[in-house]
Amino acid sequence: MTAPSPFKGLLSRLPGLLTGPGFIAIGAYILVKMAPPPGAVTYKIAFAVAGFGLLWSALSLLLPVGRWWNLLRWCSMNLLVLSSLVAVIEVTGRLAKINFAALGKKNAADPRQAYPIWAREPDQALPEVFFQHRGPAHWTGQPIRALELLRMGTDNAYVNEPQITVEYDADGFRNPPGLKDWNAVVVGDSYTELGYLPFDQIASSVAARDTGLQIKNLGVCSTGLLTYARYLRHFGAAPSCKRVVYVMFEGNDVQDTTGEYEALQRFELTGERAYKDLGPQTSFVKAVADIIHSQAKPTRPQSFQNAWFKAGDQELPVTVSNELPVNPQDMTTEQVAAMKAGITAMAAEARALHLEASLVYVPFNNRVYHGMLRFDNKLPQDVRDWQPHGLAGWIADLCKQENIAFLDAYPPLRAAAEQGHYVHNRILDCHVNAEGARIIGKVIASALKKQP
Repeated sequence: MTAPSPFKGLLSRLPGLLTGPGFIAIGAYILVKMAPPPGAVTYKIAFAVAGFGLLWSALSLLLPVGRWWNLLRWCSMNLLVLSSLVAVIEVTGRLAKINFAALGKKNAADPRQAYPIWAREPDQALPEVFFQHRGPAHWTGQPIRALELLRMGTDNAYVNEPQITVEYDADGFRNPPGLKDWNAVVVGDSYTELGYLPFDQIASSVAARDTGLQIKNLGVCSTGLLTYARYLRHFGAAPSCKRVVYVMFEGNDVQDTTGEYEALQRFELTGERAYKDLGPQTSFVKAVADIIHSQAKPTRPQSFQNAWFKAGDQELPVTVSNELPVNPQDMTTEQVAAMKAGITAMAAEARALHLEASLVYVPFNNRVYHGMLRFDNKLPQDVRDWQPHGLAGWIADLCKQENIAFLDAYPPLRAAAEQGHYVHNRILDCHVNAEGARIIGKVIASALKKQP
């Protein structure tokens, strides 16, 4: 008796011949869309899925009719039915704008609502590639305690933190409602926004009291020098405004500015820009993938304390930032170009508005307490071995070339530390506390007093 040909009944083999290429397409999508580096787990998974698809196709075509062929055909049929069902749900969700992420979840439409505003990346698009906070807005609660709970911190450092209400104006900045005129503008990132402190304790308010000037605050977290220039252009002009103070944080402003520079170059070349508006999650597949990812990597309770501040005979548990300032000697070509473009843009916008410009340089906490810390071994070695370098001087030289006055907040912050004062939030969050904000405010006031 002649054995049945493996090619007989090609139509009956069609489900398997459709299923196999489906796996291959999934593997290719992972490689192209996610672009994992060679050797990464995702990279290996993509090739494994594609290889499985090739094997499935080969078996569907060549396996003789029998028990194993029937099992393969049954699996193929069910996978095709399941895929068709998912496709119908996906298309329906997109057309009907169903928010799959919101089903059964509180605040799932925008999970950032659980976070204080200062801990959210700005997502309201400005022209070109820049962003601001949405406004008007307000948030009430224990701002750093809320962050500690959301990140499942076990240190309980902010249990007794006072509840405050933080308000933002119509443009998403920390200013009184209805502010129409001002004498000066302070522009920067989270060290200017200071969204975890009451309004009267933020650095720009301290500077306003010290100088008697009306000051507008244009501070938003997760921004760099090119954004500062655009903020001044769009929101800084006023009849009485004669001065601007830029506040640069050495910890991540080089990285943030480089990202903005690359995005701006891409926009100028192609007209394309990124958006950060989450909107409803209308993709059923993406919603399921997010659930799987969150279950695969659940957030676990953890302590954020990784060092001790030595003040006399006492040691205070603290958190040292892992964001290290970039040494000018180690900067890439893109980083150098980005910082020069940022300083140039800030100077140009100030000149366009006929404003005297200054820059206040804010150090990260490891520099402030250098030599006064005992590190936990869980800190990365490069953080424990970090030594102060010449970034401040390099920025000062760039400012001098653009006629921007340069002031360094390091000396007064260091002086306070040497007197035994810890001028940053102790655990988890490494921004300055109310005392640190007061010191920076005094430096901003000094910059304004030096300007004509």
